[in-house]
Amino acid sequence: MKNKTLPSSQRRRKWLISIAAVIVALAVLFPFALEYYLEKKLPSLISSKTPYTVKLADFKLNLFKGNISILKVDISTKNPSDKNITQINGNAEKIEITDLGIVAAAFKKSYKADKVFLTNSDITMRIAAPAKEEKKERKPLDLHVNSLEIKNVSANVSDSKGKPVFKGKNIHINIQDIKQSESSSKIPLAFSKINIDASDVKIGINEFYEIDADKISTDNKILTLNAFRLKPLQDPSQYNAKNVFDFAAEQFVARDFNVSQDSLIVSQVSFLKPDLKVMSTGKNIVEKNKNPKEVEMKIGMKNISFQNGKIAVIQANKEKTASVDNFNFKLSDIVFDKNTVKEKIPFRFTNHDIEAENIYFKTDPLQAIKVSKITSKNADITVDDFKMIALGKSAVKDVFSVSTKQLKILKNTSKFNGQKLSLNFAGIEIIQPEIEIISAVKKPQAKSKKNTVPEFLAQVGYINIINGKIKQSSNSKEKLSVGKFDIKLKTVKADANTLMGSLPFTTASHYVKAEKVNLDAGKYYSLKADEIVNSGKKTDITNIQYLPKYSRQAFSKVIAKETDLYTLKAKKISISDRATSFGKDGIIDIEKIFIDGLNCNIYHDLAPPDDIAVRYLFSKKLRDMKMPMFVKNVVLKNSELVYEEDADNSNIPGKILFNNFNADISNVNNGKIKGRPTVISTNAEFDFYDNAHTNVTWKFDVLDRVDKFTIKGNIQKLSAENVNLFVRPYLNVTLDGNIDYLKFDYYGDSQGIAGRFYFKYNDMYVNLLNKKGKERKLLTTLANWFVKNESTGEPDHVVIEKKREPERSFFSMLWQGIMEGLKKYVI
Repeated sequence: MKNKTLPSSQRRRKWLISIAAVIVALAVLFPFALEYYLEKKLPSLISSKTPYTVKLADFKLNLFKGNISILKVDISTKNPSDKNITQINGNAEKIEITDLGIVAAAFKKSYKADKVFLTNSDITMRIAAPAKEEKKERKPLDLHVNSLEIKNVSANVSDSKGKPVFKGKNIHINIQDIKQSESSSKIPLAFSKINIDASDVKIGINEFYEIDADKISTDNKILTLNAFRLKPLQDPSQYNAKNVFDFAAEQFVARDFNVSQDSLIVSQVSFLKPDLKVMSTGKNIVEKNKNPKEVEMKIGMKNISFQNGKIAVIQANKEKTASVDNFNFKLSDIVFDKNTVKEKIPFRFTNHDIEAENIYFKTDPLQAIKVSKITSKNADITVDDFKMIALGKSAVKDVFSVSTKQLKILKNTSKFNGQKLSLNFAGIEIIQPEIEIISAVKKPQAKSKKNTVPEFLAQVGYINIINGKIKQSSNSKEKLSVGKFDIKLKTVKADANTLMGSLPFTTASHYVKAEKVNLDAGKYYSLKADEIVNSGKKTDITNIQYLPKYSRQAFSKVIAKETDLYTLKAKKISISDRATSFGKDGIIDIEKIFIDGLNCNIYHDLAPPDDIAVRYLFSKKLRDMKMPMFVKNVVLKNSELVYEEDADNSNIPGKILFNNFNADISNVNNGKIKGRPTVISTNAEFDFYDNAHTNVTWKFDVLDRVDKFTIKGNIQKLSAENVNLFVRPYLNVTLDGNIDYLKFDYYGDSQGIAGRFYFKYNDMYVNLLNKKGKERKLLTTLANWFVKNESTGEPDHVVIEKKREPERSFFSMLWQGIMEGLKKYVI
């Protein structure tokens, strides 16, 4: 009988084919079985495996196409009181996902789909409280959705404390080509097209701020937010920051915006009626890390405008310290990128147009600033009706009251170069400024500061101050006033070097004019000038007056010791400067001082107690000056000098009068500028008592420590009547007769004066007086027996030597030398 059993190889092949057929059948049937299973069992699986109850009217899954469709979804949380899980309650009419990579989503956590669609949904979610243990930082999702569409959705998502994370009604969203960035330094989501409509929107930024909007809508790349607000959620005292911000706008519109992973570009942005409130917390927070992080994105906006806005800054004590009632602000372009973020101003902008009205700013408890209007057109800035207001007075700090009709800054191209501010203006114009300074009575000693120079550079083409006024007062008394002043500066520059100097800037040229200048020059004097003009190296002063505040009688009562009382007036003073500078290394270096029409009156009353302090000669006084000084030439023209001394027990004061005084003084110095002459020489000519022509030559060397000097004088045709004006008070005598001349040729030093004295006269007669000024006839007759009443020919000289009284001035010593010569001739 023949064996019909198949060979083993054939059986094995048949077995393998059967297995393959089963596998193929399973592979074909499994998706359908899985779909059928999930459609029937998914709600029960979710309910059993999660803390939520889910109901589905219909569920369809196509594993091959990656399509998911869910109809009428209801979800609720089983235990609403459990705060450790996220509470979810809501429903949706339809959810569709097409072309989802299910395998990649399940095993690779890569979520890629063609479209996600959600309609007619209402969901409320409260996020679970965060776990106490810190979780490792999660990697960003691999997310790409070609299209996301949401229709008629209402959502209310809050955090574990009940604060809004996101809330909105009637939400409609259509987003195309969604991508998530892998870098935290880039924009987290990017898309090619977006349309959003929603109402009653709240977005929680963090526990301190949220964003609200009555309505959000987009139409053809136009984003509109109505009743937009960045809203603080807590009392300012709870914030760990210097300031808290509350920003609202009636409408925000962004047109033609494009978002990618690397950039956010917007063609036009506008805010209608923006309202910014800045509330100070009173805390001084120091940022630990001031270095900006590297960013890899670019934000660019064009045509930015703020319309009819206002600003208020409120301190922790609820006091308003700054405000703007109405402002309009336009920017043509603004850019923020990885380069600008490192700057002090983290963005760049080009043309701008600004208008702001009714600006108030309180700089400190004693000062505030008010501005009627600021207008900035591109590079030009105009400030109208600027006022700095004094809010009170201080015993230790100067307070200012400043107003100006208009201030203009032209062609402003200022910017930050790295961390250095570079100010650059074509010009600055200040019109009709009025400045009042209320000086402190006692200023605290300035604390020593390190010489830190700010990173600062400034260049201004010109500065013009037009028709200004200045007033300074202290203790309700005026110390300084300028009725009108004008200043013109050209090519003004400031940098690290100039800021260290006494004048923090340099100028190529300048012009300063001040009119009706009044200065409180100390306890006893005031200084006045009709006009002061300085143009570079030339200064002209017109009608200057140095006047005493007291009458002669009143002055003698207020001084503690004998002191000269000066009254000085000059028609004009002109100063030609050479290289004068002030400050730490200051120097007085003047080519010429010209004084025209000087009227100098010196009054000395001997009634007050003697001043026994040592009076040094001019050479020593100049030597002791700390600031180096050299004046090549001092010229006096058409001047008059009067010296009056009210001697004890005299009926009339002694008087010396110099009319038509002209002098030429060379090399006025203190010997501290090397290479300059140190010998000061004075050549003067004048009419002594109106008609006695006089010449005087005076010389001394500043560096001579013994203070040696020489002085020569020649007085022609001096009347006895005039001589009596200074002889009578001191010698109690009067002279009658004619004097041809009086000459002296003296030398001396700080110890005294000596030399030759010449006196030519005729018909001389001496009258001796008593203390009451009446003639003592008997003594007069006897005295004239011993007086030669005439000198003939060239008279012999007499030699005088007079020891100096240290408490008397140089001119007192000279005067005593002349009196000594007269006594030898007359008595």
